[in-house]
Amino acid sequence: MKKPSKNKKIKQNGVSIKISSLGNSPPQIQIDSFGESKREEPGVKNIKEMPSKIFSMENQKKVGKLPKKEPRTNIKRFSDKVIYEIEIPGVESIEDVSIVKLESSIEIKAITKDKVYFKLIPIGLPITNYNLEKGKLVLELGE
Repeated sequence: MKKPSKNKKIKQNGVSIKISSLGNSPPQIQIDSFGESKREEPGVKNIKEMPSKIFSMENQKKVGKLPKKEPRTNIKRFSDKVIYEIEIPGVESIEDVSIVKLESSIEIKAITKDKVYFKLIPIGLPITNYNLEKGKLVLELGE
């Protein structure tokens, strides 16, 4: 029986997955590949997705006590992105907005002094940008 050579290098391919979370922040997921499988598949884009934005503990307590209302929404479709303009009058700061990316949808909550706006967007695209201007939340989704 022949013994394997000690000088022979073993080729290793694989994927490394790291999941970390601090406090109430959403989990951060990092995926790295190594070895020969590291080459990128043609036609696959690497889009930087913004992390979910969650309410403070104080705002989370208020949400259950206030009446809910669905906001008026305008959708703009482009070849490489989709823009959602969500009207949320009375929302004073981006800190009063919660944007949570679910498996195949996006949940939006925005809190004012007397009501909570709630919108469920049934789309699985990654969130690439968002901002709040003059009572309107603009959400940019990439493909």
